[in-house]
Amino acid sequence: MRSKDFDEEEILRKAIHIFWEKGYNATSIHDLIDGLGIGRSSIYHAFGDKHKLFVQALEFYQSEGTAKIRNTIDNAPSLKVAVETLLNGVINDVLQEACPKGCFKINSEVEVAAQDEIVRQLVYNDDLLIEDALYQAFKKAQQSGEIDAAKDPLALARFICNTISGMRVYAKFRSERAFFEDIAKTALSVIA
Repeated sequence: MRSKDFDEEEILRKAIHIFWEKGYNATSIHDLIDGLGIGRSSIYHAFGDKHKLFVQALEFYQSEGTAKIRNTIDNAPSLKVAVETLLNGVINDVLQEACPKGCFKINSEVEVAAQDEIVRQLVYNDDLLIEDALYQAFKKAQQSGEIDAAKDPLALARFICNTISGMRVYAKFRSERAFFEDIAKTALSVIA
């Protein structure tokens, strides 16, 4: 069996960028061939087809993103610092000119998930992982007295997840730092 003549991780990163920029439906196999720098047969041999490549790219993107979120939550000195770091990270991400607008995961969720059970399940499961990491952090912060014990930690986790997702959706057509900073500031006031 012939070995691959490319780095699979590099190809997945390139595929993420292509799908992110154009969207799943607007991305053709020719866009992938040109953007990935590998032939059609290599794409089909390594990934199966456009949909399977998309799914693998989304899994890779989510894996890296969720690990980064968990790392932020686990290593912050307090819950407030963790949430502030997450929200500021979103602001910096969405305002980067080199970054396609929005978020690859959120864009995939909006464009593809409603018609594609595999993608729907992927983003749903990833959302649950992030929600649970925040929920556990909120519970711990309540036990330590950092936040009010009367607040619902699951509702707070869901609120922060939704705030982050909403900011990423707005990034498709908004680019004013003050707009996103207002959202982050208000979200932080809810958990204080």
